[in-house]
Formats: sequence, C-alpha cells, structure tokens
Amino acid sequence: MVKYNCKICETEFSNKSYYNLHKEQTQCKNNIDKTEQIINEKENNKLDKNNLNKENIIINSNIDKHLQKKIKYIDLFCGIGSFHYSFNKLGFECVMASDIYKPAKDNYKKNYNMDILGDICSIDPSKIGNYDILCAGFPCQPFSQAGHHKGFKDSRGSMFSQVMKFVKYNIPKIIILENVQALLNHDKGKSFIKIKTELEKENYKVIFKVLKCSDYGIPQMRKRLFIIGFKDIKVENIDKFFDLDDYKKTSTLKEYLGQNFKKDTAYTLRCGGKNSAINDRHNWDGYWVDDKEYRITIEDGLKLQGFNDYNLIGKKTEKWKLLGNTIPTIFTEIIGKQIIKHISFDSNM
Repeated sequence: MVKYNCKICETEFSNKSYYNLHKEQTQCKNNIDKTEQIINEKENNKLDKNNLNKENIIINSNIDKHLQKKIKYIDLFCGIGSFHYSFNKLGFECVMASDIYKPAKDNYKKNYNMDILGDICSIDPSKIGNYDILCAGFPCQPFSQAGHHKGFKDSRGSMFSQVMKFVKYNIPKIIILENVQALLNHDKGKSFIKIKTELEKENYKVIFKVLKCSDYGIPQMRKRLFIIGFKDIKVENIDKFFDLDDYKKTSTLKEYLGQNFKKDTAYTLRCGGKNSAINDRHNWDGYWVDDKEYRITIEDGLKLQGFNDYNLIGKKTEKWKLLGNTIPTIFTEIIGKQIIKHISFDSNM
C-alpha cells in the first residue's frame, strides 16, 4: 500500500486525500510556508540573523521539536474524536482510542481510518505501547445539570477509576481530562477534590480551567472544564498555561453560520430535548432567522462544535447524540498548541 508522509510532522497517511487535506489545512502548511520564506530571505541577504522576530523563532523551534519527537497520545471515551481532530493537525500521533458507543466507533474509523477499542473496563493497560499524553472526556452525565447528579455513585462516574488504571500503569507525562463545569461544585466540591487528589497522589502537578466557546470564535454558550496534570516533564511557565488571551475572538451566529439569526450566541448543543417549543426553557435548537422559526441542522451542529471537515455518518438521532456529547475542537486545538508552546521536548519526554 502506498504511504504518504508529512515531512514536517512525520504523520503517515494511507489515503492521499487525507494527506492533501493535512498539507492544506494544518499548522504544518503554515510552518512550511513561513520556513521557506525565512530561508529565501536569508539567501537573498534580506534578513539579518540578529533581527529574527519572535514568531519565526517559535515556528522553527516547534518544527525541530516535532522532528525530534513524535508526541503520542491515547484517546479514551473518544466519541467522534475531538482530540484526534485537533491533535492530528498539530502532528501528534494517536496510538489507541476507545469508546463503547458503536456509532462513535464507526465515525472514528470513517474519518481517521483507525479501528478503536470498545469497553474501557476490558482494556489492559499493559497491552498499550508507550505514549506521552492521556486524553479522557469521561462521562459527564453523573455531574451535569441535565443528569441526576449522582456523581461517583453513578456507574458512569466510576469511569474515572478506569482512567486511573491507565495513569498508574502507563504513567503518561500529561493527562488531559474534560468534563462539565458543574463538576467543580458537585457534592459541595468533593467530586472535583477527589479527582485532583487522586492525580496528586500519583505526583502530578494539576491545573484546571473552565473554557467557553464564545470566548474563542465559536458563538456557542457551551462551557467545559479541563483538568490537566503534568509529571516528570519540564513545563515552562506552568502558571501561565491557561493564559489564553492570544486565542480570544468574538463572532456572532450571523457571521459564523451566514444567516440572519436574531440571537448572537447559540445555546449549548445537547443530547436530548430537541424540537422543544421555541419559547420553552428546554429549547436549544430553535432560533428566529429573518423573523421565521429555524431549526439548526446537522451541518450547523458540526460547525458549532468546530468540525469543519468531518464526514458524520449514521442515523439522525445518533448524529445529534454524538454532537451533543463531543468536545468543541477549538478547546482541544488550543490545549494542543499550548502543549507545544509550554512543554520542553528535550526533557526526556
């Protein structure tokens, strides 16, 4: 089988269309373009070595880091693959993904050409090769406002213990956990403290922050909590990891979806309650557009979650469930870029 390799990030593709998409739409293309520009300017004696601007230094440094070390990660409770969607474009390599929901597995295979494992409870960590980052958007229903608030008493809440079995055995350098904002205050804060304490017992330095889509260019009210742990790795300015002002951007629904929405920011996409009356408190998919009632489409939903080039397959109900459960890719992209920016790749990672 013919293989296509990116010369910058070393990602390998068996499908030429994915390779071309990677070249045209990823950071690698920007790195190639800017690096070639620097080289040409140097050859023409138009660029003084002592006057290289900070951006070009960072770009060259990041290219070198990618070439020196392929960052590997696993994607637990992967859904349709928000981490994969963003991390692949940054040159990271997924070595294992898992999800129990068949439509999620089918979509992962369709879009990333990768077979994924099923029930996390049945996966043996000793069978997984080395990796650097553990990503886990573990079930949020036990902690969410829409759920029954059972937390760790819910069988889905116990999935955190399954995450910890990988943490304890594989000892990844970085752990990225995602959940709903309500986790911070669930059971008077005890649920969050339990998670943080368990990670700290394994000697991880833990930071966390709630991110909101509308702060970073996607006009949706969706908020998500990210908990990140670092171990045995040099992190430059760890206290500034979540200083994300450089990524802040505002956009309205009208600008983003190209129609005359009366509302500027979309409701949070959900798994249930679709087609509720437009004035009902449960409504999240109905809007006024040009004084007419409009229901957002699957295509709108994909874009509101940041998937701009994704082939979502399956029944309509399955698609909405997948969209309601996924992590907006703007979040995973920002975190990936911050890892590149703040992690010292020469510190035995």
